[in-house]
Amino acid sequence: MTTSQKFLRLTIVIIPITVFCSSLFFKVLSYQYIQIETPKGYELLLIGGIAILGGGMLETMIWIANPIALFAIIRFLRENRTQVKIDSVLNKPVPKLKRKSKWFSLLATAIAISFSRWNEVLAAESGSKGKILAFHTGYWLWMSSFALFTMGVILFNFRYRETKMD
Repeated sequence: MTTSQKFLRLTIVIIPITVFCSSLFFKVLSYQYIQIETPKGYELLLIGGIAILGGGMLETMIWIANPIALFAIIRFLRENRTQVKIDSVLNKPVPKLKRKSKWFSLLATAIAISFSRWNEVLAAESGSKGKILAFHTGYWLWMSSFALFTMGVILFNFRYRETKMD
């Protein structure tokens, strides 16, 4: 892998991670339960994984976009089509990873975008729902970070594609 490819890979990863981290400090959405609530991104990131315990199966599925995106980033950084490594212990070639990070990043982006179509969200541990009033900057930055990464991966794969298809 050339130096320019390494630099481009890091750029494709660093920009969306920066956007994602900035989304954590903004309000994500407003919803009406007893009163109007506007949680910030870091709050939803921390409690989103346990929403299933309060009956929030669909909310947990939306939260799962975060680990899927993380997996896609790790996979993208490990994908390498230009060289085959030799395992020093077994003295056998290690097979190249297929370029599948684009599919994981597309999945994470689709999940993030699908959340914008919701009308209600889990508002209490009792399973009560709150009407979504508006999506704020935090949501749009969160969703944009996934979209930026997906576009970067697709453009990278297009630019450095091989003649043989995956």
